[in-house]
Amino acid sequence: MMFLWIVVAVLSLLVLICLLALVDQYQTQQLIRGRLELDDAPAPVDIPGDRVLTPSAIGLPAELDEHEHLVVLFLSTTCNTCKTIAKKLHGRPPKSLWVVLVEGSAERAEAWFADTGLPQAQRSVDLDGRISDAFELDVTPAAFVYRHGEVVLGQTIPSFRQLDSLLTADAVPASLLPGTPAEGKTRV
Repeated sequence: MMFLWIVVAVLSLLVLICLLALVDQYQTQQLIRGRLELDDAPAPVDIPGDRVLTPSAIGLPAELDEHEHLVVLFLSTTCNTCKTIAKKLHGRPPKSLWVVLVEGSAERAEAWFADTGLPQAQRSVDLDGRISDAFELDVTPAAFVYRHGEVVLGQTIPSFRQLDSLLTADAVPASLLPGTPAEGKTRV
């Protein structure tokens, strides 16, 4: 019986050592990511306050104005992160997502969409830059969250994880919703 208790104690000690080693590895990984600036935290994108930014006013389909919650995602054909994000949607983006591809060539845009599998019903190509210019956008991937036709949040999307967190209506903090104090709302 004593032998069994010794075996259990040794195994428990080994499990504890392994657990502490995992914690140390995680902390080391976080330190390396911080030093190399590999953090995937989104950065705020300014929302111009001097113009109307409803979806129909910037060149998107008018029916998008009526969505209670809408995420307009700006992607580019020259951005590898954009392609990764699009492919992770597996050709079935949620109804609350509209993709705008910033590309000057219709042929390249169609080839990009064919490669990523995004459905035609939930996308636009910004051939002339009108849509991205409405936001004075100079970075992709980026997303703008609409609530009842009003832009309430703009941010970069450095990973699919960041996009996924915006796709539900309750993901937007209450302080950013229309009719509440504009704390944290970045307007120019």
